[in-house]
Amino acid sequence: MLFLLPALMACGETSPDTLIDELRVVASVSTPPEVKPGEPFSLSSYAANPDDVTAEAFTWVCTNLGDGCLEAEGGSLSLHVTQLDGLAPQWERTLSVSPILQPVLAEAETLTATQLWTLICTPNTCPIIADVDGKDGMNPWPETLASQLANPLDWVTDLPIEGVSVAYQLLTTSLSEQPHENPTIDADPNNPTELDLGSAFELTFTVDGEFTEQAQLYAYTSAGGFMTLNTFVTAGEAVTIEGTAPEKGESLQVWAVIVDGYGGVAVFTSLFSLV
Repeated sequence: MLFLLPALMACGETSPDTLIDELRVVASVSTPPEVKPGEPFSLSSYAANPDDVTAEAFTWVCTNLGDGCLEAEGGSLSLHVTQLDGLAPQWERTLSVSPILQPVLAEAETLTATQLWTLICTPNTCPIIADVDGKDGMNPWPETLASQLANPLDWVTDLPIEGVSVAYQLLTTSLSEQPHENPTIDADPNNPTELDLGSAFELTFTVDGEFTEQAQLYAYTSAGGFMTLNTFVTAGEAVTIEGTAPEKGESLQVWAVIVDGYGGVAVFTSLFSLV
């Protein structure tokens, strides 16, 4: 997942990086976050769609060890296209990493080299989606498509700025019978369900799991803002994020994303009424 560092702010102001006011992939969660080659896993994604437009979402799996995506040879669920609707769409798909990676892992034990790419676009904005629709990756990818998907940075910068969002994260593969598990995030039952227009508010969460020292919670909202984008967290403890509601509007969506430092992710999201 790609996160931007927060901009410098004057005291008391919210971070502009916490406000999502355009079509955007917010976060994706692989279950489990450590997978075996060839075995299906679930990828759940969360997006912001403030203009409530119809959008197309394309996800592909690419394990590139220097000669292109191993998945291009077929044999895995490596391509997925779907349609998104709503202000805060969530969707899930079943994917898998190329089984060709299995003998490599017999020596390496674990490898964090598989890339998960998700591209969301308004209709007819990203031609590559039409080239992929109907394919799941079990058959070999066409040569031109394989070249494009192995080198997405060669063409995504040519896409329009508006109506397009691309997200990337690394997935760990292993042959372990006890793979790493995703962290958990639980909202405090005393958190508000509605927020006062123009007023400060707090949300508290308990986070747990196996964390590194770099484990962090990222906070995003569809209106207003949070004071800080990211907060370092400790497993088993409560963390509070502070925000300010917008001056006008009827509701706002909040996403709280916990990243454990080992590739595990968990997401809390909820719609809050504004009064």
